[in-house]
Amino acid sequence: MTATDADRRGPLVAAALLCAIALPMTIAMLVQLVAPVQGGAWATWIGALAVVLHAAAFASPWLPRMAFAVGAAVMLALALMADAGTSSAALVPSAVAFLLLEWQVASTQGRATAVAALVVGIVGAFVITGVDVVSTRQADPALIAFEVIALAAVVGAAWALGRSARRRRFATAERERQQVRDALAAERARIGRDLHDVVSHSLTVMIAQAEAARVLTSEPRAADALARVADTGRSAMQGLRGMLRVLDEADAGRSALDETAPAPDLASLAALVAGAGSSDHRLSFIETGHPLPLAPDAQLALYRAAQEAITNAVRHVRPPVEVRVELTWGERDVRLTVADDGGSGRRDDPGGGTGLIGMAERVRQAGGVLEVRRGAGWTVQVTMPVEQGA
Repeated sequence: MTATDADRRGPLVAAALLCAIALPMTIAMLVQLVAPVQGGAWATWIGALAVVLHAAAFASPWLPRMAFAVGAAVMLALALMADAGTSSAALVPSAVAFLLLEWQVASTQGRATAVAALVVGIVGAFVITGVDVVSTRQADPALIAFEVIALAAVVGAAWALGRSARRRRFATAERERQQVRDALAAERARIGRDLHDVVSHSLTVMIAQAEAARVLTSEPRAADALARVADTGRSAMQGLRGMLRVLDEADAGRSALDETAPAPDLASLAALVAGAGSSDHRLSFIETGHPLPLAPDAQLALYRAAQEAITNAVRHVRPPVEVRVELTWGERDVRLTVADDGGSGRRDDPGGGTGLIGMAERVRQAGGVLEVRRGAGWTVQVTMPVEQGA
């Protein structure tokens, strides 16, 4: 799972805060306590290692494994830097940056790598405690146990928080993927219903024409053929209704009157635009070029795309807003463009909509291409090829 810019922003802010707080404290400790006792060279080495540790924290969002390896090496070097009577240098304030490295590995890497990082951190706690025991000649078992348990607990807490963040991130990503899958399934069901409307309307007309021709003809063989055409049309209508019930059980109760009504097409586009206008929402419709034959599903996809784009502009843009709808016919395709001027800014959107996902799926299944651009406002453009041989 790759990290996005949003995933990196939190660790970078944390690294900056740690550097701004812990590094000055470390420098002050080195100047006031370490340099007078152990010398300026010793303090300089510790300060340089602290700077490298903070640099690793800044690099961890992009290179978590390498940054952790560098940080672990720095912490080992600091742990071993202790004179007689003094504690390990790994206890300087800048050492807290190692916890960020531990968190970063736990939150971004797989289980094996994360567990290895936890083991390194806990072993480091024992190393730091052991160096302290040797250098300070500490013999109190209670204090020794307290130090090693406290250090291991801090490392473990950072690791646990990282794993928790990873689980939350995966859960969020899975919810988003499920939302996309649900939106695609819903849109495909709607496409099936609309296809049912288009095809059933055509079949109804075909059956009516065949029945009329059968009544008017005096040739028995022609009448029989027309009767078979009408019967085949009725059978196709029944199969179509059954397919629709599979796509959407809620549609099983549709009436025959509903099935004879054609689905919206490009001829209804001007009425759609006119009906969406108001004093706060100024909509205009322009059609240029010569209309060419277009498949019913392609016409329906263009109509639904315009409907969704207009709805988005009205719902999510603060009025007053101007929306321009253009339908441009070319020699090989037709292009629908719906653009708003941005109005007075975007409204807060508490929930992520799936309208664009459904629009893209419908356009794709109809053989077209969807493009969404953002400038002062939003522009939705659909390019749909005309029928072959037109």
